[in-house]
Amino acid sequence: MRWALVLSLCAAAASATAASGVIAASPPTLQLEVGDRFRVAGANVGCRVARIPELGGRTFVDCRRAGPLAGTYGAMLSERDAVIVRFRSGQSAKIVFQAVHKGSAKQCR
Repeated sequence: MRWALVLSLCAAAASATAASGVIAASPPTLQLEVGDRFRVAGANVGCRVARIPELGGRTFVDCRRAGPLAGTYGAMLSERDAVIVRFRSGQSAKIVFQAVHKGSAKQCR
């Protein structure tokens, strides 16, 4: 059910781009290292590249809303995992959804 929502959002984004007749040029690829941070343009969201000990010490892109965290959600993506957490406080969170990528990864366009 959740994947159907993701696929429908990808389809909607693709049709909106096609309808506008504007196809954006691909931005340059950036390679980030553990400790690097970035912000999402047009959204109050910040991300960091981190090793998460509670998730096996693997490297994740950890994205969350700026500001107080208690009661908000964060997304953590690795090469094989997608984890959604709900923050209980500024320092602790509970995993509310976790998925593992199976097979080759696909990309929305």
